[in-house]
Amino acid sequence: MLKLLGYLVRNGEARETARGISNDLDDLISLVDGFYRLLGPRNWVFSNALNLERMRKVVAMPTPEEAERELAAYLGEDGTLLQMVSWLNRFPDMRPRLPLLKKAVRDYLEGRYYSSVLVTVSTMDGFVNDAFRSEERRGLHARRPEELHVDDCVATVWDGLPSAQEAFTKSFYARVDTPVYEVYRNGIMHGMITDYDNVIVASKAWCMLFAIGDWVDAKTIKQENSKKEPRTPTQVLKGLSEARNRKADTDKKLAAWKKHRVKLESPIGPDIELIKDCNAFFAAWQSKNYGSLGSYLTNSDSRTPGKQAGEAKNCYHLHPIERFEVEEIDRQAPETSGNRCRHRSNWLTRTHGHLI
Repeated sequence: MLKLLGYLVRNGEARETARGISNDLDDLISLVDGFYRLLGPRNWVFSNALNLERMRKVVAMPTPEEAERELAAYLGEDGTLLQMVSWLNRFPDMRPRLPLLKKAVRDYLEGRYYSSVLVTVSTMDGFVNDAFRSEERRGLHARRPEELHVDDCVATVWDGLPSAQEAFTKSFYARVDTPVYEVYRNGIMHGMITDYDNVIVASKAWCMLFAIGDWVDAKTIKQENSKKEPRTPTQVLKGLSEARNRKADTDKKLAAWKKHRVKLESPIGPDIELIKDCNAFFAAWQSKNYGSLGSYLTNSDSRTPGKQAGEAKNCYHLHPIERFEVEEIDRQAPETSGNRCRHRSNWLTRTHGHLI
């Protein structure tokens, strides 16, 4: 897509349109172009998860080696990877994988790069398999490089993800004992590569994981819009600008969020919905409404409402309650409002009250 934008901004009328939609669009194109010129041949992938100001420092490095070290140092800063991983919470199929990814973040920060690589690589495979389950089930390892190209996706332009995918799916028929610095999924997962325990491979794997999220977003939108009228360049530019603004707003809220005890008498913001959901859960339990109760259970494998109701009955019918009272709720992690079944088990374990 940005190749197209690079052409468009050389056109006077389109340039004025781009400036009206996003004043720094030209700067973004230049930044991404510089990133791929410097690090593209080494199969680093740009994504919307990366901080633009920090990427300017990366691109300003005089050599690819120094740029790699700067990018790895950025990922190793306290809180950076955790915030990026939290952004993956937007995918229902990624949520069950987040606890393991957060452990991989800790491994990465403490220098256990081999563990971080194994988790991120397996997560990419499984997530892609789940994200497009309506198609023939195929993990990332079974995708051809050319399949990882979608317009309007910064991760797939300049052969970003497609190039990295070539290394990801490269076959190895003999053991390699020398150090490697690419995310050779097949060689690593099949035990044919023995020395991948380094910060470069681990950092590339994180960047690829976040780029896969952008690709899934773009591919999903493309599928949804396949029966609609093609978008004009102006609409594409506007969409890119709006997406960046939404992400910036979410990042700002995540950075400002702090764990807290919910004020039951005067809740504010998302805490209002949390209290409503908490009371609705216990009310469904009290009334033996297993259909409603089942909707609060984790549903990572897309069970039908009927199966969830049956599971709720099996879990709760032996433990009836006559009344309940919520005394306190400790909120330990941010939750995006409007997703009714998100992380029910998490907040229930932190909700204290009387059950009779």
